Amino acid sequence: MASIQFDKNSWIIDGNRVFIKSAAVHYFRLPRAEWDELLNKVKKAGCNCIETYIPWNWYEEAEGVWDFSDDKDLGTFLKKCEERNLYVILRPGPYICAEWDFGGLPWWLSSKENMKYRCYYEPFLHYVDRYFDELVPRVLPHLITNAGTVIMVQVENEFQALGKPDKKYMEYLRDGLITRGINVPLVTCYGGVEGAVEFRNFWSHVEEHAKMLDERFDGQPKGVLEFWVGWFEQWGGPKANQKTAGMLEKTLYELLREGFTAINYYMFFGGTNFDHWGGRTIGEHTFMITSYDYAAPLTEFLQETPKYQVIKRVHSFIDWVEPVLTNPGSVEECTALPKGLQGKTVQSKAGSITFLTNLKSERAIHKVYNPEDQYQLTITIEPDAILPVIKNIKAGRLAGKTVKILALSGYTTGFSNNIGTVYHETGQQSSLALQVKNDDELSISCPYPQRYEKLGSGKLQFTFFHGSKPQVVSIKNGKNECFEIVVNDRKTVEENDEIFADKGEVTFAFTDWYQAPEKIDESLGRDSNKPLDFSSFGQWSGYLSYTAQFESKETCQKTLILPRIEDPARVFLNNQYIGLVNDLGAASIELPVEKGINSIRFMVQNMGRYNFTQALGEPKGISESPSLDGRVVDLLDGWKVEGIGKTHSLRNVPEIEGRISFLKEFVNDQGYDKAVLVGEGLQRLRLNDGMPVMLITNETAWNRFDAPYGVADVGHLLHDGFNEFEFDGQGLKGISKLKLYLYNEEKQINHWKIQSTALLNEPKEWKRIDHLLNHDQVRPCWYKNTFTTSLQSSDKDVKVKIRLDGLSKGTFWVNGFCLGRYWQIGPQEEYKIPASILKQENELIIFDEEGCSPHLVNLEAF
Repeated sequence: MASIQFDKNSWIIDGNRVFIKSAAVHYFRLPRAEWDELLNKVKKAGCNCIETYIPWNWYEEAEGVWDFSDDKDLGTFLKKCEERNLYVILRPGPYICAEWDFGGLPWWLSSKENMKYRCYYEPFLHYVDRYFDELVPRVLPHLITNAGTVIMVQVENEFQALGKPDKKYMEYLRDGLITRGINVPLVTCYGGVEGAVEFRNFWSHVEEHAKMLDERFDGQPKGVLEFWVGWFEQWGGPKANQKTAGMLEKTLYELLREGFTAINYYMFFGGTNFDHWGGRTIGEHTFMITSYDYAAPLTEFLQETPKYQVIKRVHSFIDWVEPVLTNPGSVEECTALPKGLQGKTVQSKAGSITFLTNLKSERAIHKVYNPEDQYQLTITIEPDAILPVIKNIKAGRLAGKTVKILALSGYTTGFSNNIGTVYHETGQQSSLALQVKNDDELSISCPYPQRYEKLGSGKLQFTFFHGSKPQVVSIKNGKNECFEIVVNDRKTVEENDEIFADKGEVTFAFTDWYQAPEKIDESLGRDSNKPLDFSSFGQWSGYLSYTAQFESKETCQKTLILPRIEDPARVFLNNQYIGLVNDLGAASIELPVEKGINSIRFMVQNMGRYNFTQALGEPKGISESPSLDGRVVDLLDGWKVEGIGKTHSLRNVPEIEGRISFLKEFVNDQGYDKAVLVGEGLQRLRLNDGMPVMLITNETAWNRFDAPYGVADVGHLLHDGFNEFEFDGQGLKGISKLKLYLYNEEKQINHWKIQSTALLNEPKEWKRIDHLLNHDQVRPCWYKNTFTTSLQSSDKDVKVKIRLDGLSKGTFWVNGFCLGRYWQIGPQEEYKIPASILKQENELIIFDEEGCSPHLVNLEAF
């Protein structure tokens, strides 16, 4: 039976110290047909481990109905990891975050009355136990203790990241895994439960995280379970390409310097939010795009990036110096360094590594002379870079004797089988001092401009010039045994060495476009006095239509207040498109009503449930009755410190001394009896003499009063006439939203018809489009096209993408496979089509909320 243990320095597998080089991949964001390619590229990058979440809601979409087949075949994925000798870290939740809908919790849990999540609440734990009972037996055969490769299992996920302690809950989950047979080490990240190894999640400030782990957790190796090498993107947000390959390389050396011996790249491969699985995180309009590319080392299309090459190089280096990193005897700060340089030496019986950091904004050159071995190092470090200087590490053998690197001041991918690569910036120099057998028969080939000299006693000193062309330095003995050093420059080493096979020409041929209107048969709708959110209606995701009628005594403009809405909504009044409601929490829209009976309809797409927040389970869609003749008060401006002096804006709060109140007055002169407050970033906010309200913030926990989603019902605190807001402004820098929505209960619109809409399998009246569409009116519409492809079953490495230029927002399918949501507001412009779902004849179906023209849609293979 295999074993996995650990001490303060590293993980120990079958008695051998192992540096964990792990790739975070989400098999559930990639079709099964591409798992082999993914795992092969992970292995090629030098990773020895796979980390993945397990999304509960993906396996139990309907309550009590489990599906582990086809793309959901967890057992097959784990077996493929075993075939490649890849260790596995499993993170089964029940909560996983992962920018995945509801953080992996099943949507139907939110339909249970008074359900509470991620806490010791027996109704919730009842369903968690059912999940563990179904999942854990499928995992047990794959544990390393049962001849598999699963070496760790996580308890929950980032449980204390928002400061929510519940020791009893975490212990319940831990014990539930153990009693069901999980006998490999349990781990947490920001979880801190007794008996589990604690990891950290971060991208920067490595030294601070290392210090915290050393101070809080004895006898555990340091590890980062989510090393954020990229980031997710949201609709309408910026491109997440701010983390460069150069930044990644520097931070990796920081991790090695600070003693981390387990690194999990999150994400190494992200994948795609097919169907409607993308989630939502803290903040307004942070709905995940369909791509989960994450600016990762492997793209959404499994293509290698510069980050991939960095990881591959550093992994090769780690493999060579693994005995030093995984079992250091001491770690010491360097003291005798010139100004602008910092250093830390990791010392072990197997040698030492000094990580030198250049803090200056210009290149640093430093020379070091070793009187004992008589060599001199020329050390060159680029601005804001780290150079690992190697000393006394074995590099090979000649004539049965060890070849030892006494010192090396260049970057290296390590030495194996008597050959290694040393590289540096183009045009720079590095130094290498070698100890070889003291043998007169040695012959040294050192081509121009590389130089060497013999120091005596078998010691050699090389000065390398790193030019634009590789050169090979070789050392041979009388038995013709050879030790070689490839001298390269960084640019050459960084070039992608991937050799692409000739895929031939893959073509796509569109036929004619067909169009069908989206029809709503209100007689099929469900009656309800007020709108129902998605879970209350009994629907996971997709679209809902909300229809109602109201009477107006005159033709006029009215302000409609939506007291609770958590997704963008298209608004139609008397069959005419009015606009898109894009505010969340609560919202308003101006209606040009007609005298008499008016019909209003909202079409709402569920854009994803919260996956990261302390309070999960927001009501998706519309969940409270809209109200006519309301009012919106923007509360950002007009605040005074203690009611005196000049007014201030909450966009830029002035610095204050101590806990001084900011005050703002407003007059309720129209007798409103209902009020909803929506905002972010404020704590201890009071209306009149009410209890403090805490609203959403990206930095602190929030779940007080009834404002777990940045929405607070404050109608019971509202006065007729004069009202006053007060908040403690200490530490507040600025916020971007704070609105008060006022309305009257008697003006609410009741008696609604609610129904599913935009359903793929509903009958449609298709008509061929003979000309470009007239887009004068917004009308939700379906489009269909068939296309042929020359793609062959052997073209497994062909990648296919589609552009939806000219369209607005909606969902699309190829051959019945839902490829996800689209929204043409950026940053995503191209969408993945898995080649495995394509046939010679294919059908593309698009639902577009505005009915824009599809004539610019195009496919591309690459």
